Amino acid sequence: MPNIVTVSVSQQVASAPSMLQQTGALISQGATTLANGGTQLLTQISDLTAILKTPINIASISWSAGVVTVNTVSAHTIPTGQVVQGTIAGAAPSGYDGTFACTGVTTTQFTYPLASNPGSETNLGTFILADVAMLTAMATTYFGQGGNNGVYVLELGTGGTAAGVSSLSTYLQNPSIKFYSYLFPSNWDTETTAPTLTKQYSNTTSQTYFFVTTTTATYSNWINIKSVFAMLQSPSAPSTEFSAAAVFQATLAYNPSASNLASPLAFSYLYGVTPYVLTNSLQTTLKAAGVNWVSTGAQGGISNTLVLWGTTMDVNPWNYWYSVDWTAINVAEFLAAAVINGSNSPTNPLYYNQAGINTLQKVAQATVNNGISFGLILSPAKVVAVPFSTYVKQHPGDYSTGTYNGLSCTFVPLRGFESITIYLTASNIPA
Repeated sequence: MPNIVTVSVSQQVASAPSMLQQTGALISQGATTLANGGTQLLTQISDLTAILKTPINIASISWSAGVVTVNTVSAHTIPTGQVVQGTIAGAAPSGYDGTFACTGVTTTQFTYPLASNPGSETNLGTFILADVAMLTAMATTYFGQGGNNGVYVLELGTGGTAAGVSSLSTYLQNPSIKFYSYLFPSNWDTETTAPTLTKQYSNTTSQTYFFVTTTTATYSNWINIKSVFAMLQSPSAPSTEFSAAAVFQATLAYNPSASNLASPLAFSYLYGVTPYVLTNSLQTTLKAAGVNWVSTGAQGGISNTLVLWGTTMDVNPWNYWYSVDWTAINVAEFLAAAVINGSNSPTNPLYYNQAGINTLQKVAQATVNNGISFGLILSPAKVVAVPFSTYVKQHPGDYSTGTYNGLSCTFVPLRGFESITIYLTASNIPA
């Protein structure tokens, strides 16, 4: 018997959600065994231990005319002529011990300045790059915030700060993994090429951010740079703390949904970090410049440490640019998916006509509506589409290339309260 009914099946494939805004990297300069430009995902602090460099033995150490010369048993990885921070430990006399600016001479020899002669060595000790301790502090503080979102290490290779910035610039031009944000080593704060690099990512569509540890004396290097989140660390913080890593984790932990709204970053709790006590006048100056620091919720009777003020260095709240990026990323993805699915649906194809424009408008509006329900966009926000007949008259060449640039939406990113005034009047007149 012939078939009475023939069924034709087409498939629509849902888009995988973008994970870009949950993806960040701790920058290492020689602290790991990864190849230069290599990356490694950390899901817990023990994942870092497996790739950290270990101390290397010193073969000889001696002082002459204010300079210590160190020979190592194996390669120390400091490029010849470059200066990096390194730590000597376990030497005797102990005057050789400490963290110093070490200059590479050969693959197994480096020097560092030391004013006084410690004397002839009786115990050789070990050498390790100071970046190992810094990367450990980054990861320890990051995972100290809790949550289950991992973070990558991006290895840029041993070298001075200028070399590190140059390596990051090269990586950004052709990344093996595209990261939403990067946590800078603290010694990049005074590297003159670092602000220059970050300014290249300050346009409204860059979707790349840099978390910087700065000071009250140097924050002006980063003023007005949209891509920079600048954080002060308390001078009394222990060496095992990296305050910027705490807020770095808080920003990567956002995963907006209807049941998990994107809360304001300002006043978000941070854990395992030291409050920075500042004068009122300095706080006012820093806030106006967009600088952030660790404080407490004491004004609200809350003892938890938290971040003030949660802004990028263009003085916009973090949530502002996060919302802009989220909207741009998701609208682009879902519109592209609609076009692709429309080319694979013989029962409901997507054509360049008024019906097709209506479909794209609905897709974009649905995405914006999600942004509203996810705590990202202030309601109302409407997607507008130029009608087909109007558009092709205004842009007659676009139809022949399948180009439609007629969708638009003006929206306001949601933000939190920062300053509240209540006016009270005391009266001795009874009601």
